[in-house]
Amino acid sequence: MYDMLRGIRVIDMSMYAFGPMTSAVLADWGADVIKVMDPRYPDPLQSSATTSAMPRAKVDVAFLWEIVNRGKRAVGINTGTPEGRALLADLVKSADVFVTSFLPQARQKLGIDVNDIRAMNPRIIYARASGYGPRGDEAAKPGFDHTAFWARSGIAHANMQLASEFLPQMSPAFGDVLSGMSLAGGVAAALLKRERGGEAAVVDVSLFGTGLFAFSPNVVASRVYGVEVIPREHHAEQRMALVTGYKTRDGRYVYLCGAQNDAAYRNFFEVIGRRELLDDPRFTVNQASLAHGPSLIAMLDQVFAAHTLAEWQPRLEALLMPWCVVQSAADIHRDRQAHDNDYLAAVESARGEAFTLVASPAQFDEQGARLKRAPLLGEHTDAVLRELGRDEAEIRQLRAAKTVV
Repeated sequence: MYDMLRGIRVIDMSMYAFGPMTSAVLADWGADVIKVMDPRYPDPLQSSATTSAMPRAKVDVAFLWEIVNRGKRAVGINTGTPEGRALLADLVKSADVFVTSFLPQARQKLGIDVNDIRAMNPRIIYARASGYGPRGDEAAKPGFDHTAFWARSGIAHANMQLASEFLPQMSPAFGDVLSGMSLAGGVAAALLKRERGGEAAVVDVSLFGTGLFAFSPNVVASRVYGVEVIPREHHAEQRMALVTGYKTRDGRYVYLCGAQNDAAYRNFFEVIGRRELLDDPRFTVNQASLAHGPSLIAMLDQVFAAHTLAEWQPRLEALLMPWCVVQSAADIHRDRQAHDNDYLAAVESARGEAFTLVASPAQFDEQGARLKRAPLLGEHTDAVLRELGRDEAEIRQLRAAKTVV
């Protein structure tokens, strides 16, 4: 954890991934994040299940729960009781930020809508994670990253162009993670405004809005050029032969990102051992070569297929154009650059089992973040209640009444 937000307290009353990811990033940056967990409404992410296609896990780690709730403290409060409401009010009064992902009707039912929380603490930053935004006919509509971020934004449609299936699915929580990071940035900006004497803001980020932002080149270009989406081509049909991936003899892929000038273009053919192609009038660095892209791709497919990735890598180090190996998720754990930059963090579960988390991307003063595991239900209830001035006798009474866990 960093100290950028030291002294800032965040109350997290959210479920699933988007809202919790927001406060997890704030925890990475040094905020004291208290996750309020109502035992009446268990979060499904506390289970380690994710998909039926996954094999049995090597360790008992609910990996999505750990990703989006790392670094927090957890208190279990039944907010449906008067005593529980009083505890929540005390927590809100002590905080700078309130994060929620509940829909409007649920927020009103739970008494945690903007006006409810602002009545407890007028200076609190109120952060809402939603599917479709705070206004319009669909403001109260539930949305997940597969729907609001992936399908509704147009990203899924663009991927359908080259997919063998009608609608390819995205990685779990892909849109949640990006949206959570966006909302965390919005919270940080609101905190700065408040600290400079401005009013406390209500900060809104939606999965739909984040998806549109990520997909903005296509959204903008579709209107400029009058097309449904920026066209994508199958590998063998591409016109830009140096902006694509090539399969090596051992089934790995190398991705090239284009020669930007004559020197880089000539360098490429020299590195791959095909200098004679420089004299082929079909393959020049200018736009005329686009018409013969498929022919060049067919040749390069054969060139790259003649050697393994291990044989190609030292040769490709001499390339003047950007390139990289197409890696799997498992490859990342062996990626030296990821470790050198502290993008991966070793963590122990509550049971002492080791696993790895990915740090949020912002770093400060060239220092990697130190991450802590996600909390268990009620793990920090007693400690937080003591901070609120409750003595041991009061805490025992609250537990006996099942107001807290």
